[in-house]
Amino acid sequence: MQTKTILALFCTIVILLIGHNDGAPTVEKTIIADKETPAATPKKPKFTGARTHWKTNIDAKTAKLFNDHKVTVSKKLNAVHKVPRSFNPKPAKYSTQIVNGILYHFLVQIPNNKYAYVTIVSRTWKKPNAPADENVTVREQLYGLNDKNI
Repeated sequence: MQTKTILALFCTIVILLIGHNDGAPTVEKTIIADKETPAATPKKPKFTGARTHWKTNIDAKTAKLFNDHKVTVSKKLNAVHKVPRSFNPKPAKYSTQIVNGILYHFLVQIPNNKYAYVTIVSRTWKKPNAPADENVTVREQLYGLNDKNI
């Protein structure tokens, strides 16, 4: 008997909801845009922690940051990859990542035609924002310029 009561209550609620809908269509209406308004370009969402694509065009701000840390980069390249101290490192590509500060990832060509992966941390809100050894890291693995594993 209790099952029949629950079924009757369910049917009553469904009928009330259908009546409340007043026969409105359930299919979404398509909206035709005016020809005068330009079509919106889809934007990729920016996620905190996601790294940007590699760029070969190094802007002035990024070049200045790399040059400020060049002494530390040279010292760490010498320690990790046995690069001569007279070597002048130059970034070939860079990418950024927003985390607790901004991580600048660089691919630096070393004398054996491979690329070392150098990361520099920039925290502009910290004063003084002087170059420090702990802000630069160099990976032990070497890469090709268009390596898919980086």
